[in-house]
Amino acid sequence: MRGKISALVWAAAAVLLTLSLVWSPETALESAKNGMNLFLNVVFPSLLPFFILSELMLGFGVVHFIGVLFEPLMRPLFNVPGEGAFVLSMGLAAGYPMDAVITARFRKQDMCTRVEGERMLAFSNTADPKLTWLSVKTPAAKPKSRRRLAYSVPLRVEQAHH
Repeated sequence: MRGKISALVWAAAAVLLTLSLVWSPETALESAKNGMNLFLNVVFPSLLPFFILSELMLGFGVVHFIGVLFEPLMRPLFNVPGEGAFVLSMGLAAGYPMDAVITARFRKQDMCTRVEGERMLAFSNTADPKLTWLSVKTPAAKPKSRRRLAYSVPLRVEQAHH
C-alpha cells in the first residue's frame, strides 16, 4: 500500500512538472539556458583543471607513489589503501565530483574494493571552497551582497562553535 502511494505521489509530481513546462515554455527555456550558462561559465571551468591534473597524475604513476607513501597512515585511520590520500586531497581541493570520479576509476582498475571505495567517498565528500566561492560569484548576485555572503558563512560557522 505504501509503495502504491509513493508511486502515485511521484507520478502526480511528474505530471505537474510536465504541465508547468507546457503552460510556461518561455520560463522553462530561460531557466534551462541559465542552468547551462552557469554550468559552462562556473562549474566546468572550475573543475576542468582538476580532471586534467588527476588524469595526468594517474597516468604518470604519481598516485601509486602517493599510495605507497600514505599507506601507513590511510590503512589504520580509514581502512583504505594509501591511494585514498589522493582521493582525499582531490576531494578537498575540487569537491564532490572529483572524489567520486577518482573513486570510480579506482574501482574500475581494482585499486580498491567496493567497501573501501564507499569509505573513501564517505570521508572525502566535501563542498570545496573554490567551487563554493565561484558559485557565490555568479552574475546573479550583486558585488556587495556577494562579498557579504562569502565572508559571513565562515564567520557564522565559527560563531556556532564558540
